[in-house]
Amino acid sequence: MLLITCPVTRTDELVADRRIRSVTNHRTHIALHVECPACGAVHAYPTGRRWAATQAARAAAAARRAPELHPA
Repeated sequence: MLLITCPVTRTDELVADRRIRSVTNHRTHIALHVECPACGAVHAYPTGRRWAATQAARAAAAARRAPELHPA
């Protein structure tokens, strides 16, 4: 079972493993393509330690740039 958030309805959905349509191995993450029970579409969900580290690094860099973009 997976707990996903549907980007269309913005609701949390509990999804059975049989709803996984494909798994793609990328250099920085693994992407799960899951059929959503809320809207019926297939959504991609990236997973993995490297993906989280990359996203955290991007967020930190954006936070450092934010004062430059919006001076007080």
